[in-house]
Amino acid sequence: MLKMQRYEEGTDRNQVQVVSLEDLIGENNPVRVIDAFVNSLDIEKMGFQYAQTKETGRKPMNPSDMSKLYIYGYFNGIRTSRKLEKECEKNIEVMWLINNLKPHNKTISEFRRNNKKALENIFREFSMLCNTLNLIGKEMVAIDGSKFRAHNSRKRNYTKNKVKKMIEHFEESASQYLELLEKGDKEDNEQTDFTKENITEKFEAAKKRIEELKEMYEDIKQNGEISITDKDARHMSVSNNGTDIAHNVQIAVDSKNHLVVAVDVVSNPADQGQLYNIAKQAAKELGIELKNKEENQSEEEYEEYLLTILADKGYYEYENLKDCLDSGIKPIVAKENASNKTGNKKYIRDNFIYDKEKDIYICPEGKILNNVSNPTSQNQLYRNKAAC
Repeated sequence: MLKMQRYEEGTDRNQVQVVSLEDLIGENNPVRVIDAFVNSLDIEKMGFQYAQTKETGRKPMNPSDMSKLYIYGYFNGIRTSRKLEKECEKNIEVMWLINNLKPHNKTISEFRRNNKKALENIFREFSMLCNTLNLIGKEMVAIDGSKFRAHNSRKRNYTKNKVKKMIEHFEESASQYLELLEKGDKEDNEQTDFTKENITEKFEAAKKRIEELKEMYEDIKQNGEISITDKDARHMSVSNNGTDIAHNVQIAVDSKNHLVVAVDVVSNPADQGQLYNIAKQAAKELGIELKNKEENQSEEEYEEYLLTILADKGYYEYENLKDCLDSGIKPIVAKENASNKTGNKKYIRDNFIYDKEKDIYICPEGKILNNVSNPTSQNQLYRNKAAC
């Protein structure tokens, strides 16, 4: 005799169900906060493209809806346009938030690119709201960088070596076309695969491309690599030891409720040299007026700090640390352990004292290392063979 199994049963997928999206979103769902916040903004005043629409032509996406989608993606770690497009198809929260719209990933990408300033204004408004609700502590801020993939593809990114190889390729092509033209003149009666007009056209196109590439090469020598689609993007190291064409996004987060208080996008792949810039922006967004240390002012007179910032060893740089301290910002930055050939931590470079007037180094044992290099050399060498 078979025993009847008893399980919880769902609703038949073929059964027609009348359920609104509103019923599926709880009263305390965070998407309701995003919805209410964006609806309270003056989109035209924020400076959004298509804040005012024309009477004719194709209807654009509402900047309010696109802003809600962008903010939702930001808070949920959904960074790419393609992933946001998929969320619009399957995510009930997103469907509710933007009224079941289905924007294409290119539309989402162009919205970001065309409304950078307006999105900054929205971010500032959100920070002001958080401040009004006493959600920001204004005492300690953590800083870090994150690589965001650019809209620019690898094919549209050019370096000096890449352009040099392209010039060589087109010069070789132009030389081959020229040989074909000369051969065609000598053997006028012989049939060829290309007409003289066709070869001439290809030769001129190759010459024109060579000139364009040479101009690009000179530009790269002055300004570094070039990205055609997204001019500020650069080739950077990203997660999992890979590389991509990306932006280095600097982010400052307040310690009280872990809310972002400042964001900046830079083209430099490294975080080194960015500490003071993002710390200064964070102080500005928090309404903290930084001070300027007077030249003869003692540390005792200047020991009160307005803001404390935390960062990893990638931000450790003397000038940036000094600028922070002189502005009333207390930086707590991990120091990178320098390597040395001996393997003994006692003899890392930081433990050697430099005397600028005498141009000598004093080692941890108290011995003097003299400069034995050529004064015009870029790298200076200090040595004392009698000591060690």
